[in-house]
Amino acid sequence: MRIRRGLLFAGMFLIPVGVMTLLVRAGTIDAGSLADAWRYWPLILIGFGIALLLGRSRAASVGTAVAALVLGVLVGSAIASGGDWIGTFSQCGTTNADSEQITRSGTFTEAATIDLKLRCGTATLTTGPGDGWGLQARYEGVAPTIYEAADRLQVQVPDGSGVRRNDWTITAPTDRFGVLRVASNAATGSFILAGATLQGVTVQANAGDILVDGAGATIADVDVDINAGRARVTLAGTSQGRLQVNAGAIDLCVPPDANLHFDVADQLTFVTNLADRGLRQNGTTWTRSGSGGTISLRIEGNAASFTLDPDGGCR
Repeated sequence: MRIRRGLLFAGMFLIPVGVMTLLVRAGTIDAGSLADAWRYWPLILIGFGIALLLGRSRAASVGTAVAALVLGVLVGSAIASGGDWIGTFSQCGTTNADSEQITRSGTFTEAATIDLKLRCGTATLTTGPGDGWGLQARYEGVAPTIYEAADRLQVQVPDGSGVRRNDWTITAPTDRFGVLRVASNAATGSFILAGATLQGVTVQANAGDILVDGAGATIADVDVDINAGRARVTLAGTSQGRLQVNAGAIDLCVPPDANLHFDVADQLTFVTNLADRGLRQNGTTWTRSGSGGTISLRIEGNAASFTLDPDGGCR
């Protein structure tokens, strides 16, 4: 029987991802002991090297299986540990002394959209009273592109070469802040939204660590899409939207009296703790009655975990 190496790799990868996560959930393995698992990533190269050396022979499947198993164990360990492993990875080096800085400020006169597109670095956004905004953008290499208007602030790393590390600090006004949009690659983001009333928050992150803290804020619609990363999201009241994670983890914190309605994609490699948090399942729908606002979300994951109200919170 001929073994299709693509399917072999997928199967051998997904099994340990699920197994490692389940072992931690069951208390068999201490999550803290897995925090440094990514130190052993060179074993993946060894597995692929074996596969290349053995060429098209049947034994080449051994190398493929080794690489898939190691990668699956590392990804599963990183997900289960809940550590800041992606955040460490995504620092893209430290900021050099010769970096440059742009400082801008302005005023929104209409409900505004803040649009951030970051590659390699950090973005930190906090809110303050009034209608004025501020930006400090430290960068290396090519400067970020900044567009400002009465109803918009857009900060973007330009496409192409010459872009190095960027570190942005943004202050947004609670009175004129309507929409937050974030697209990041190999970056960390911290978005503290207290006091804001937002129509929408959209985050798309690849290889990153994202914090969306909506405590004390109103977020009508939330859409978070994480690939090979981690997100921590706090919602304080009535909200709807979608949370999706592939090869990573999402933590969600909600008020204890929140009325919850989750539509969860049932995947073999997607682990949740919804039953442990008292939600009832009916098919793909998980619910919990409460006297507070309703939080209605579509939740999807592959080779990932979703944790509701994790011990220690979402900070």
